[in-house]
Amino acid sequence: MNDLKEIEFDIDYSMFSVPETIVILNFFQLIASGKYKTIKKETLKTKYLEYRTVVNSIQLEKQFDKMLFKKAGVSIYQTMKPIVEGK
Repeated sequence: MNDLKEIEFDIDYSMFSVPETIVILNFFQLIASGKYKTIKKETLKTKYLEYRTVVNSIQLEKQFDKMLFKKAGVSIYQTMKPIVEGK
């Protein structure tokens, strides 16, 4: 796996403002880093809510999930499902 900072994420940057893009990229890096280190559930939950507010599209969320799995080998859905369900 490449260093997380070297991963090029497939995002249409014209769809988002700079602050929104930063929220998305920070969330991707947080999810990807969870593969190698423990992240507090509350941190994940907070960042996930920020991410969902910015993305605001189920279709785009699914597209980003597939892209992140392909690039970093981690799924946003599989990572967040037990946290959102409270397990």
